[in-house]
Amino acid sequence: MARYINILFIFMVVVGAAAVYDVKLAAEKSASQVADLTRQIEEERAEIRHLKAEWSMLNQPERLQRLVTRYNEYLQLEELDAHKIVSPDQLPVRPVMLEPIGGPTTLGGYAGATTTAVQ
Repeated sequence: MARYINILFIFMVVVGAAAVYDVKLAAEKSASQVADLTRQIEEERAEIRHLKAEWSMLNQPERLQRLVTRYNEYLQLEELDAHKIVSPDQLPVRPVMLEPIGGPTTLGGYAGATTTAVQ
């Protein structure tokens, strides 16, 4: 009887060791994924910093003025008049185009179907 108990304990130790090894591998895989994601985030942040720097260089007023001077014949830009700047509430209201009553319906499916009452 003691022999069977010893064999059972040895079997349980082997199963426990396999379970611990499996958990260890899963933890290492998760740590590797976290490290990869962290590296990707840092690369994206570096790319964003690079693009912001490039954007600020492209929007320098001196550079834009040189481009306007060089391509003014093609662009035909006019100087900005301060009286042309208005706030959104000073803009006229956009007209709303309504369908005439009894006109063709543009709705499809059940919304465009005519309803009839069944009695």
